[in-house]
Amino acid sequence: MKKQLLPCLLVGLMSIILTACQPSDEKIAEAKEKYAQLAQIHNQVVEAHGKVADDSLDQELKALRDRAGEMESYNLAEMKDEEIDGIIGTMDDMIAEYEEYLALLSDIKGEEEAAVVTSVTLALTNRTEFSFSGITLYEKGESGAYENLLGEGQILTPGQALTGLVVRRDAESTPWVLVLMEESGREFELELPVGEYSENGVVSLALSYDGELDKVLIQ
Repeated sequence: MKKQLLPCLLVGLMSIILTACQPSDEKIAEAKEKYAQLAQIHNQVVEAHGKVADDSLDQELKALRDRAGEMESYNLAEMKDEEIDGIIGTMDDMIAEYEEYLALLSDIKGEEEAAVVTSVTLALTNRTEFSFSGITLYEKGESGAYENLLGEGQILTPGQALTGLVVRRDAESTPWVLVLMEESGREFELELPVGEYSENGVVSLALSYDGELDKVLIQ
């Protein structure tokens, strides 16, 4: 999913709305200052959000932005001081929410920067009764066309091994998917728990077949 980019709030916008207000000067000044604080921390969150790849907070931040945007539409000239106090309280609550998101985004950024992508080399031995004419290997969630690692016209027969396969182990230990195309056209799909693999040396994997389950397994 494409990460949503949040628009900034204009710090001076509420002051334009307030120019013709009838409430007390002190309450007007307090509301203007509070809106400036809200706009400032919103814009800080926008900046922090733009620096992370994680898109899990998109909907929550959009909803909070929509609520903050409502502050721009109030006609404070028609309100009493007590009503403006309620709006100020609402902005205080939103500022507190933004502070929580700012801290969370900081943690996410730290985790992303700390993520070390490690290449792991695999050797795959065919201990099944099948000959495979196609093998693809990709990170789960990736989209696009995948190359047949065997090459055109090549077959992995029973007892043969395929070496030099490379997967990447990341901080999230995202599984990789191994797809085997048997000569008759039947496909077997397996998930590789790459987070469990050591980068020291070559990780040797063996393919076996379970007839009762009609599945190819990894050992």
